[in-house]
Amino acid sequence: MGKENDIQWHLGFCAAMELELREYADRLEFHREYPLSRKPLLIDLLVVEKTGDFEIANDIGQIFQKHNIMEYKSENDSLNEDTYFKVMAYAYLYKSSEKYVGDIDINSITITLVRERKPEKLLRWFKENSYKVYEKTSGIYYIEKDGFIKTQVVVTAEVGEKEHIFLKTLKRGLKRSTVDDFLDKAFEMHEPFEKDCINSLLGIMVSSNQELFDSIKNGGTGIMNDVLREFFKEEIKANEEQAMNRGWKKGMEKGMVEGMEKGMEKGMEKGMEKGMEKGMAKGIEKGREEGRIETLYTDCNMSVSDIAKKVSKSEDYVKEIIKKISAACL
Repeated sequence: MGKENDIQWHLGFCAAMELELREYADRLEFHREYPLSRKPLLIDLLVVEKTGDFEIANDIGQIFQKHNIMEYKSENDSLNEDTYFKVMAYAYLYKSSEKYVGDIDINSITITLVRERKPEKLLRWFKENSYKVYEKTSGIYYIEKDGFIKTQVVVTAEVGEKEHIFLKTLKRGLKRSTVDDFLDKAFEMHEPFEKDCINSLLGIMVSSNQELFDSIKNGGTGIMNDVLREFFKEEIKANEEQAMNRGWKKGMEKGMVEGMEKGMEKGMEKGMEKGMEKGMAKGIEKGREEGRIETLYTDCNMSVSDIAKKVSKSEDYVKEIIKKISAACL
């Protein structure tokens, strides 16, 4: 239960929706956990249209009016008629919270309820209580009744992955293909607010799919996407520093032995002291270099070409060292 409570699903949802509607970022305002009163009564996400002279092509935003209240439920949360009336209460409190009477027209408010699984009981309750329920587009259900605020239910398991990849990442048991699609899309984004949202989503994705991301970082799929490298840059930096330290230690040990051997050989001819000094220095340097290559290859899962760039050596040289390392393990 502790780990479940540590995952900030709602923050991930807010980030996903901001990315969903990123094309309209200059025309929409996003208020996370919007306070309705002095007490801790918060709307998950309030989306306010700055002007009314544009249309939103994104099918989740097509229902939007001036003021749009969004409620997100994670996979273990219930979404039922009580949830609906709670959010309706939020809407009426929001309408009454303005300074002047009539500042907010009740017809300019919409409600969006979002959950990964389809809330079958809630949709059935709407029908049994004379609401009109119909699927506007795949996974998006409109709820209509005279005198009630316009409402939609978004089922993220049913919406298209291509159109709504960010919302599709808000779950456990992610597929590698979904992560790859997310990373490809994220790689194209460069605005600061987009990168902040990407990092928020990645934090949720990693926390709720730890094994998958461990396999991506350490597994056999090759070099990580640049988006992931940026997200894990501190971890990668720490690994490289450890690699340097291990390489130095290995180089010292190996260099001591090789240096003494070479030093003794040269010392017989040109003097023990000078030969040992030169041999030890050369052995330490070579051992440190080989140790670093070994660690980058085995611990950091880097390719031969990336390692060659990292240590400023040719790919043939790196291949030779890796071949020697592999032979030593047999």
